Amino acid sequence: MRQIIILFLFLIASRFSSACSAAYQYSLFPLGSSMGQLLVLEVEFNRYLSTPDNQMMQIGGRFDNKNNDIEVRWKGSIKLYRIEADSMILVEDLGFTDLLDSEYKEALLPFFKKAFETAIKMPMFEEAVLEKAGICHHDRSCNFIKLTIDEKNSKFYASSNEKGFKNKKCVVNFSKQTLQKVENSTKIKFTDFDNIDKEYQIDFFRLWSPQTVRRYSIGGQTVQVFTIGRGDKSRYTLKKEEKWREPMLETVAHYTQGNDVLFHGQRFDFLQIF
Repeated sequence: MRQIIILFLFLIASRFSSACSAAYQYSLFPLGSSMGQLLVLEVEFNRYLSTPDNQMMQIGGRFDNKNNDIEVRWKGSIKLYRIEADSMILVEDLGFTDLLDSEYKEALLPFFKKAFETAIKMPMFEEAVLEKAGICHHDRSCNFIKLTIDEKNSKFYASSNEKGFKNKKCVVNFSKQTLQKVENSTKIKFTDFDNIDKEYQIDFFRLWSPQTVRRYSIGGQTVQVFTIGRGDKSRYTLKKEEKWREPMLETVAHYTQGNDVLFHGQRFDFLQIF
């Protein structure tokens, strides 16, 4: 039975590989807080090719276009939310965009600036300060993030391995959009994740690897943003980093690595607030 489940999940991964629309990111960027409520920028993008023959190669974590007519692009929505209890409340829809992968950070910067301009006008605004970032680049041996499974209860956790944070586990909640992608491909009700076969849940979680953890200070709160991803790593050459980054006084958009998604892959962010 176990082997059948693993094979089933392998088939899921194979079916994702049939279309570049499976390259997907769901990214969250804390900007600050208003009256104690967290303000986050949500970036939800699909990666695709603008090319007549739909051919693409990934080399060293980047895309190498041998045909100048081929463009690797991202399209999707950018929205500003405030988090109230367990709900995300829309503050401003910044619209739909379609941008080149090679111009990713530069193209996103105006959206970050616009969202920040809205945020600072909100009552009792306190700006988020990015204190540390650990970059794993999908390496499961990475020391910044630990992913654990409670097999008995089919619960999944992430935690930072840094001293003082090891015991502060965060439940991994797959974004609805991420599960919808799987459901669209498999026709299995993955959006009702808690009610599908428990072994499916466990083997599905094992497909994911750590990408980044970012730690913010916002007023009296600490917020960690975990990123995990999955996909074809056969041509991916970026390596995990050995030390924490301490960005200090960087601009709000300097860490936008949302386009670092594996070939035919997905990545998504989830928050831990304490």
